[in-house]
Amino acid sequence: MLDIRRHMEKTSGEHALAVIKAGLNAVPVVGGLIASLIGDYVPTATQVTIEKTLDSVRVQVQELGDRIDAESVNRDEFSELFKSAYLVIVRTHNDAKLRAAARLVVNILLRKGDPDKLSYTELDHYARCLDQLSVGGIQALAHAVALAEKNEPGHLKDNSVRITFEDLQSKMGDVQPSLLMGLVGELDTHNLVHRAGVPSIRTPNYGNYSLEVTPLGGRFAKHLLVVA
Repeated sequence: MLDIRRHMEKTSGEHALAVIKAGLNAVPVVGGLIASLIGDYVPTATQVTIEKTLDSVRVQVQELGDRIDAESVNRDEFSELFKSAYLVIVRTHNDAKLRAAARLVVNILLRKGDPDKLSYTELDHYARCLDQLSVGGIQALAHAVALAEKNEPGHLKDNSVRITFEDLQSKMGDVQPSLLMGLVGELDTHNLVHRAGVPSIRTPNYGNYSLEVTPLGGRFAKHLLVVA
């Protein structure tokens, strides 16, 4: 009975993947190449989140048009990045993380010299960040970057921008201060938001703690997240 069930699940997954690949094949010029790349590495067992994310890839590829260059992509790097993104996809139902995973895959397909194309080293680091950050950490980063851009527009491109924990707390009022500081700790580990030290005189609930949104955090949010 267990073998039959596994066979049924595999057959269903293969059918779903075939439908997704057919959709990608419909994209003029590059669709077939991308469907082939994905078909080589995506496990036959699939889930709704995988279908949803691959559909997002298809939509982005269509929108980018001739900015995509699937023929020149390094297949080894694509394989490694796609597998990293796949691990994120199968571990979450969170829309922000799924969109970010799709954007990782699409970015490596951009033509060389495209202003939005990131190096493989940076994409690989972001894949590790995305896999390890919690949903709350992703939310905190999006709010922190929005605050930094509001405080010093354009400055985050090359320099860290200071915000206060109190300001970040105001954007995430449903999160307890101790938990929010834990989320900041996640971001600090990956150098996306840096805790600037303990103030000499502390206000309750970390209110006057200074945080620094780093350029790396700004780039992560720019390329992978929707920032309010």
